[in-house]
Amino acid sequence: MDKKQGKVWIILLIILIVILGCIFAGYLFIKSKFDKMTYKPLDEADLGIETVEEEPEKPKVQVDDKIKFVIFGSDSRDTDNSYAGRSDTIIIVVIDNVNKGINLISIPRDTYVNVPDYGMTKINHAYAYGQEQLSIKTINSYFGLDLTQYITVDFSGLVSSIDRVGGVDITLDQDEVNFINQRVSAENQIAGPGTVTLNGTQALVHSRNRYVGNDFTRASRQRAILIALMNKVSKLSVDEILDLSDDILVNLTTNMDINKYREMFVEVASDRQEYLNNINSVQIPSTDYGYDMMLDGIYYFGFDLDRAKQDFNTYYYGK
Repeated sequence: MDKKQGKVWIILLIILIVILGCIFAGYLFIKSKFDKMTYKPLDEADLGIETVEEEPEKPKVQVDDKIKFVIFGSDSRDTDNSYAGRSDTIIIVVIDNVNKGINLISIPRDTYVNVPDYGMTKINHAYAYGQEQLSIKTINSYFGLDLTQYITVDFSGLVSSIDRVGGVDITLDQDEVNFINQRVSAENQIAGPGTVTLNGTQALVHSRNRYVGNDFTRASRQRAILIALMNKVSKLSVDEILDLSDDILVNLTTNMDINKYREMFVEVASDRQEYLNNINSVQIPSTDYGYDMMLDGIYYFGFDLDRAKQDFNTYYYGK
């Protein structure tokens, strides 16, 4: 199994655990789970957050209204050093306690942005230059966000996790079936297109597919697998979720202090199905206003910054 493929599945599973953990068992569950993760703080004074004065008539957002964090997946081949590579996958997660929904926002890794002190380059280069600190500063300063929390994946594998929940149901076309079948063993071959239940090995290969379509299509596949998995795991018992999460949380790094969200966890637990029924899965910047760029023989994804900021106002800030 390709280690790089494994990282993407872990990213999806971690988002799932964070969301479903608060949905099913509240604060004590999340506290016990997050205590297994490595804690690494950031310098919050240097995260590129623009300070603006609130309008007097505009109520301030309460800390328990939303959980916002970014998932980084390094493309390093060295599983002992998660900081050796660039961020292969960037997904911002917003759990909205007011509107009872979940937004998953993918940022394409080739997005052409200004990385502070390094100039215009791909957004995933920020991780190689300055790990989570510079990556979040780049996202905030370029798109006008206020991210302060992250989870970084530094381990690959654990294909058995998806197998233990019985697989995920995904709709495939013939080209996608062919892609998977060319990369898996005989016992993992898929008979044909349509809605099929993918096991762990098949799901990992599918989530890494950027040859049928492109890198943006791949991000869409990753989000589709996440949504299918969340709905599948929503049917598990708390004990089963606990067992699933223990396999991977010890291999993660974060700066999240979940003590801030204890009140929110209690509220979310009572409305779990509403959250699962209200998932928005998007890519920002969108291909609707993006374009391909070649500079010195290197590919970049250019885009209309004003329209990207408008999309973030909708899906990140909820304006």
